[in-house]
Order: sequence, then C-alpha cells, then structure tokens
Amino acid sequence: MSALHAPSAEAFARQGPLFSSLPSPLPDPQQWAAAGALLLSSLGSDRTDTCELMVEDLDEELAVRIFHLYLPIYFWCRHRVRLVAESGGGPVAIGLSAPQGCGKTTLVTALKEMFLMDGLVCADVSIDDFYITGAEQEQLSASHPSNPLWKVRGNAGTHELALGSSTISALLRGEREVPIPRYDKAARGGKGDRKPRSAWPVQVEAPDVVLLEGWMAGFKPLPSAHPTLSTNAGLPEINAALGAYDAWDVLLDSWVVLAVDDIEHVFNWRLQAERGMAATGRPGMSDEEVRDFVIRYMPAYNAYLPGLYSAAEASGIDGKPTLLVQMDGQRRPVSR
Repeated sequence: MSALHAPSAEAFARQGPLFSSLPSPLPDPQQWAAAGALLLSSLGSDRTDTCELMVEDLDEELAVRIFHLYLPIYFWCRHRVRLVAESGGGPVAIGLSAPQGCGKTTLVTALKEMFLMDGLVCADVSIDDFYITGAEQEQLSASHPSNPLWKVRGNAGTHELALGSSTISALLRGEREVPIPRYDKAARGGKGDRKPRSAWPVQVEAPDVVLLEGWMAGFKPLPSAHPTLSTNAGLPEINAALGAYDAWDVLLDSWVVLAVDDIEHVFNWRLQAERGMAATGRPGMSDEEVRDFVIRYMPAYNAYLPGLYSAAEASGIDGKPTLLVQMDGQRRPVSR
C-alpha cells in the first residue's frame, strides 16, 4: 500500500465542498493520509510507489472521490460515534439516504473499512434487503391492479417492516450472531427475490456502528390532501404506507443525505448498473425494462425528495444531526 504525503492530503481535502461541514476537532494531516492510503488500496489503485505520493499525482477522479466525498463523510460519522461513546451510549445508528445508482454500496464498503481501521465494528443493512418476497410482491401487485407503483419492488409498501425493525433492534442491543437478510435483485429475471435464510450473512461481533442505507430512507408522508398525491395513480396508497416507516427512523441517531441536482441521473446510473451486471454474466434488465422500472420510482422521488432535502438543510431529519451532500451527475460532491 502506497503512503500518501500528509500535508498534501489535508490540503487537497480542504478544497472539497464538504470540508467546512466537518466538526471540530478536525482530523490531522496524518489521519487524512492514512485513511486515504487505505481507500486508495481498496478501490483498486495499482500504485506501488516506494516514496510518499502527493495527492496531486493521483488520478483526479479517484482523488476527488476519496478526499472530497468518502473521507469527509467518514470523519463526520466517526465524530457522531465518538460523541455517543463519550456519553456512555451504545451502538450508533446512522441513516444513509441516497438515490439508486449513486454509489451507496461502494460508499458503505469504504465506511466499514475505515471504521475497522479505527478499531470500530460497523454493521450495514439496506432497506432493499427487507423487501417482501417475490411471491408476496406478485400478490401485492395482483391485489392492487390499478396501482402501477406496486407492480414491482421498491416503493413504500413493498418492505417487511417487522423484519427490518427486529434486525436493526437486535444490532443496536449489541446482540451477537445476528442474521442479516439479503435480497437477490437478479433473481426472477431481474424482478428480484429474498435470498433463503441459509444464504444470509451473520453479524458475529456486536457492532459499534449500524448503517441503514436506502434510496427512500428518510422519506416522510405528505398530508393526505396534498395536491402532489393526485399527480400519479397509486401515489396516495404509497403515501399511506410510508407513515409506518417511522418505525425504522426512530431507531436512528443521525443521517447522511446524498442529494442530486437532477433526478434524471437515476435512470443513467441504473442503466450503468444493469449493463455492468450483464457484463459479469448475471441476468439483468434490458434498457427498456430499466426505463419502465425507474419510472415507477419517479413519483416518490418527486413527491418526497423536496421535503427530505429541506429537512436535511434545516434542523435535520427528525431534528437529528444530518450531513447533506450535494452531488452532480458524475457522482461528485459539489457546493450547494
């Protein structure tokens, strides 16, 4: 693993749009360099320099991703964890709300690696892994033929809330050997299905941090008379189901929200993901199927993202500490 020149690492980090959001005490140059070197290695860089690398000599896209996105988010989250630990609290639960395709999985992997580097155990769960089974999804669709938003998985009402609550609560109680549900999005020709329990990973160690990530994490229902609910068939039913998701939100201590400047980015990102899946030989959706799939999410994005972003920028989601990260179509953080 190549070493990074500490002063250049901190100097480059200071140029990023999230640096001003970091609480005191700020990470020192050595922390920026050590964490950056770890991510440089784990993200597949083939640099094997024997002398210290200047950050300016790295691939610019990779450097921005590490020092302007991943590390600021990590150091912000680590600060929240340390505050709770200092007050004698237990595991910290952090919600990560981000649109589909924006790189949540890679971000979560990076966060887990950095927590581990600092001696902290991080467990991650996705709201996607709490989808109802494929058979239950077919039943839901058949019983609501006039609701196009329940034809496929994704929207509020297509998750098993009790399974999510029990899993998150077990992790926050510090239990060991906690099975973490997993959902196979490639199953049933890309329609998806829950993996059998025998294929679920088990969180062996009691976690210090629990991450809950999802595309609709933090969405809040609109008043039943809100005019937006009349713009799409099925949206009132989605809105009615959304209120029950507060059972997950109340378990969280703080939030990180990745915001997009144009929701159309979601289609392009999803298309990239499906093509990548096909390139590895896994079954996935065609371009037309991707368009049809993503369209079913757009009503919820249009209805609930404004409130999510407003809350994140004001007093925080549910009044809890919230880091708002504005992103462009290249998944880069930008100034708000």
